[in-house]
Amino acid sequence: TAPELSDPGRYEFFSRVVPPDSYQAEAMVAVVRALGWSYVSTLASEGNYGESGVEAFVHSSREAGGLCIAQSIKIPREPRPGEFAKVIRRLMETSTARGVVLFANEDDIRRVREAATLANLSGHFSWVGSDSWGAKMAPVQGLEEAAHGAITIL
Repeated sequence: TAPELSDPGRYEFFSRVVPPDSYQAEAMVAVVRALGWSYVSTLASEGNYGESGVEAFVHSSREAGGLCIAQSIKIPREPRPGEFAKVIRRLMETSTARGVVLFANEDDIRRVREAATLANLSGHFSWVGSDSWGAKMAPVQGLEEAAHGAITIL
């Protein structure tokens, strides 16, 4: 689903069977706008999927207008102990940006939810997530309260 695979100069014989992640990003911008949000944060797993997804979201939000990105946080590929508590603290630095757009892998999503629960912030943030967890139980099982009201793209 990586958007760069659409470059015929680099990938002459590539053919898609699913749309690129940039379509998800456009849908996420539409969801955020439909909810009436104008100030959100983004959260991405380090790597092609997460970083490209957030980049596409930021680009689409600029084109659409009326949306301000409070901060973009990247989760390291190999997070250290306490990294997810740090992510939650950083999100709280712009606590009025209660909407968080996630392009992250399942494990990172679960650990963000755990950190939000431990910080007693289960209901503080509203999450808009990518297809990495849209139909999966693992990222939210046992952490349903922290995921309550989340919207995912699939």
